[in-house]
Amino acid sequence: MKRPFKNRNWKRIAPRAWKQLPLLQPTKLAGCVTVSVLNVLWHGHGVLRSLPLGPRIVAMLVLSYAVVTVAELLWLLCTVQQPVDLSFREDTPVPAAPEVDPLVEQLSELPRRELKEETLQLAAEMRSFEAGSDSAYVTTLITPRTLPHMSEEERDRELDRESTELVQRHMVTWRIYRDRFYRPARAFRDELRKRLGIRNPRREPEIPALDQAALTGAKPITEAADYLTELANRLP
Repeated sequence: MKRPFKNRNWKRIAPRAWKQLPLLQPTKLAGCVTVSVLNVLWHGHGVLRSLPLGPRIVAMLVLSYAVVTVAELLWLLCTVQQPVDLSFREDTPVPAAPEVDPLVEQLSELPRRELKEETLQLAAEMRSFEAGSDSAYVTTLITPRTLPHMSEEERDRELDRESTELVQRHMVTWRIYRDRFYRPARAFRDELRKRLGIRNPRREPEIPALDQAALTGAKPITEAADYLTELANRLP
């Protein structure tokens, strides 16, 4: 696919392309040796003909290797995946929960029935939030029926826009989840585990959205909500 060069971040792409460049690839080395030998045996070629046999082979080997390596580097620079600008990455530290969380104390005093109802309500809000976030992103996607009417450069720009929009919306979703749902979801989870007698959390499934506030996977918030629902339904 043709990529508009003006949209390429060369400072970020160049190190990635160099890292992927195979400097000691056996096939490339064997090809360069073959070209060098054929240059000596093919009398009509004439490249570096004035050099003696040994230096001529070495010179052709170095020249062939340089040409192939530069060509591979240029190809990688044009085709390597464009790194997305993550100036708004998920490296913002998650605020540590206070030693004594008032919500934890409140949950510890709730009757079993009310705790279950509150948990199910929180889980429903989490699912609704993720569904709304996904729906908002889908509305920004390019529709297939418009593709035939776009030039190749326009399609590339739209794909770049969608990629950037996806990352931005993911970060907005993560920040809202962290500020609105992460702390209460963990508090409900811990209280439910306590009442269910779960003393070894390692035996429970790993839920990134609850463990590290990490939104990984297709439906990370819904996965956390389903786990809370499961714990609530296990209350006697």
